[in-house]
Amino acid sequence: MYYCNDFLSLSVLSLYEGELLGVVDKLYFDKKMKKLIELELIGENDTRLILPTKNIYHVGKNAITVKNNQAVSLKVEESEFALCPIDSKAYTIKGEYLGMIKEISLNEKYLTDKFSLDNNTTLDVKNLASCGKNTIIFYDTSEKININKFTPQKTPKTFKSEPAQTANILPIDESETSQAVQIETKPKTNTQNAEFLIGRICTKDIFNFNNELLIKAHGVVNKKNLKEINKFGKLRELMLYCK
Repeated sequence: MYYCNDFLSLSVLSLYEGELLGVVDKLYFDKKMKKLIELELIGENDTRLILPTKNIYHVGKNAITVKNNQAVSLKVEESEFALCPIDSKAYTIKGEYLGMIKEISLNEKYLTDKFSLDNNTTLDVKNLASCGKNTIIFYDTSEKININKFTPQKTPKTFKSEPAQTANILPIDESETSQAVQIETKPKTNTQNAEFLIGRICTKDIFNFNNELLIKAHGVVNKKNLKEINKFGKLRELMLYCK
């Protein structure tokens, strides 16, 4: 029988090289808390190493031994497994507080056996419902519910997009082909969001679709011309040339 707290701070020794590889700092279980999967070590110069339990040769009173230094690997990313829930709070599925996890017992194959609480009670792993970052949920002994039924539905997200703004082109009078085409546009932006431009100076002439001047170079932006500029979709151009 093993206990989680007995693993913490144990030295890990390589038998072939006769080398101290590191000291156990963290324990990781599978997501269902059924088995201890790997140990995280602090090695030389605070290097983080991972030791899978399958690579352990023996767990002794003062140290863990492995066959050689190939038993450990450099930690390159966060573990995909669940961190040992010592000091996590335990509740029933009905929200009853059971106590705080203070110890976890394991068998010789590192399979979870029982959870010991700070009030001297124990909980069997068979009653475990789910385990999170700081909380463990256990089934109420009087009622069994399949937690898997509570899995969130994976529905694709939908994003609403604004309808494309199109210009309304007025029919051309063929008898007056010399006249410019008149175009009406719907406002593209709420001018309240652009009122910070009022009082600023535009450094470039800005024209509408009929080549009519909306604001001249070195002109001052005011509410009237800002509204017209927005009407013809020239607000972005104004922002580029304002100072």
